[in-house]
Amino acid sequence: MGAVGRIILIVVVILVVALGAMFFLLPNTASRTETLTIERPAQTVFARLASTPVGSVITEGVTVSEPATTDGDTITAPVTFADGATGRVIYTVTEQGEGSQVRVRLEQDIGANPMARFGAIGGGPVSPLIEAAAAGVSNDLNALPTESFATLNYSVVQVAAQPFFYAENCVPNEPDDIVHISLEAVAAIPPAMRVNNIQPVGPLMAVEPRVVDGQYCFQVGYPYSGRAVSSQGLFTKAGQTPSGTMLRVVYTGTEEDIYEQVYNPMDALLGAARLDDPSTTEDDWTTYEVYHDDPLQEGGSRNREIFYVTQGDISVLQAIAPASEATPVPQAEQPAEPAATQGETPAEGATPAPAEEKQTAPATP
Repeated sequence: MGAVGRIILIVVVILVVALGAMFFLLPNTASRTETLTIERPAQTVFARLASTPVGSVITEGVTVSEPATTDGDTITAPVTFADGATGRVIYTVTEQGEGSQVRVRLEQDIGANPMARFGAIGGGPVSPLIEAAAAGVSNDLNALPTESFATLNYSVVQVAAQPFFYAENCVPNEPDDIVHISLEAVAAIPPAMRVNNIQPVGPLMAVEPRVVDGQYCFQVGYPYSGRAVSSQGLFTKAGQTPSGTMLRVVYTGTEEDIYEQVYNPMDALLGAARLDDPSTTEDDWTTYEVYHDDPLQEGGSRNREIFYVTQGDISVLQAIAPASEATPVPQAEQPAEPAATQGETPAEGATPAPAEEKQTAPATP
């Protein structure tokens, strides 16, 4: 009988040791990983994932609960699950040619339950979630522009509003169409300004306040001084130029290359900072251009300033790609201004100043 008791005791000890070893060896998290190929620059992809805001839904039942942190090429964001469990989503971003490879890992904390830990070996409760989570990440990242913002050079300036006399027209997003409406404005606005006894006080500018039915609507005209003008004319309007905090880029290329060199990289930066939804034009920022040479020359203006009217807090954007000192506009021959009638003062150019100095420049009426 004593021998049987010793055998039972030995078996019990072995089982206890085995269960203890199993407890410590089994994973304390359930996890699954999906690998994505994203045809967008790694810098843009990493920045967008790292700026994921608290409250973002990774997939149904998985919500970001705390700000993401970064370590090398890895981004970790704590999450909560629909049942109250906690965990994290981990992104690892590496360059892959001109694009990126993104490993999406979803983890859920399991706790001390041995059976739950045993079930975690195959992914447990996150198994049915990872595919949808990875698909959501892929769709979001592939909506970003393909251009990189790595070479984008911008400054932050403060701009005050001015009276603005302009003509408005909507055109498709084609360089020839944009030049055409500039041509119409240059021909129509000077006579109208003379009739209204007002004088331009800066170069020609084009404000793009919105996109309507897939077309780009521009307000092309001059900031002016003089008497008050009716806000609504037959072919012209009067209002105010955009004002406030602006992102400013000096561009000396052609109209044909402006999207590749400025607008798409800036959209990529705005998208990376989550200040703009790259999948829609509904929340696009108001932009405008100031021409310091002839915008009607072949290839369009080669000396212009491009302004983005900021929306919300731009600190995340500046953390991703810090602003530079304001670049001066290259000296160039000024475009022809509307002819002044006897007794009128000819126009003088005006350029917005860096953030420390307040200056005037065009805005949305």
